[in-house]
Amino acid sequence: MISTLFRNDSCSKKAMAPSKSIKRSCYWLFVSAVITTLGLALSPVAAAPAQSNSDQLFGLTTGEAAEAPLSTVWSKMLRALNDERPIIAHCRTEPSACFLPAASKFLALVQEGEYLQGRSKIAHINRAANAALRSENNAHEDGEWRAPLDAIAKGIGDCKHYAVLKYAALAAAGIALDALKIVVVEVRSSHALHAMVAVRSEGRWLLLDNRSAILIESTLAGAYYKPLYVLDQDGVAQFGPADRLQIVAQSDKSTY
Repeated sequence: MISTLFRNDSCSKKAMAPSKSIKRSCYWLFVSAVITTLGLALSPVAAAPAQSNSDQLFGLTTGEAAEAPLSTVWSKMLRALNDERPIIAHCRTEPSACFLPAASKFLALVQEGEYLQGRSKIAHINRAANAALRSENNAHEDGEWRAPLDAIAKGIGDCKHYAVLKYAALAAAGIALDALKIVVVEVRSSHALHAMVAVRSEGRWLLLDNRSAILIESTLAGAYYKPLYVLDQDGVAQFGPADRLQIVAQSDKSTY
């Protein structure tokens, strides 16, 4: 940067016997260049606070959700996930003694990205999970939430089944539970409810959609999705007003 600013005839090494005024001009140009360079170097530091919300889903905060059927359903799902973990662990340590095909398929899915790191791990498991189930033609046909082994055994599902499967597979592949969430959103274009997995990687939350292999940063997805709820190891939280959870839980629209 400084060398570029010094491309000036009055300061060129080829200039012969520069006058005092030229020397003064070079001096102030040098000072200006140093100040400009320092300003450029410090500007990212000054801008950092504006990006501090990148570590939050959609760049938003959440609050405690009101008691509703969704909270009950998710509590039941967390218990089902805990019940399946010993089965999966047994099949991992003793593959020859694993007589549950769904568990073997689940472990094969996990191993797609288990030994990779960062976004590569997430992307491989996302694609494998998308291919593990056949998407239901009628999104409202199946309102039941299913644990991963049940979903794989059935072989067909909608967005919530894909989301639970990815949630469990990423955890089994070594992703920390506090970096994993299921998000329920409203698709702005259709006003339909939709469920996805969110994974925190390198300080940013990535959305995993069963309709795409692309990992989307949540802070860039606000134009497409209206965030509603977060489901994780601690229960259910919400992005919106306290009464929104009760309204959606009582709706006859199923997520898809």
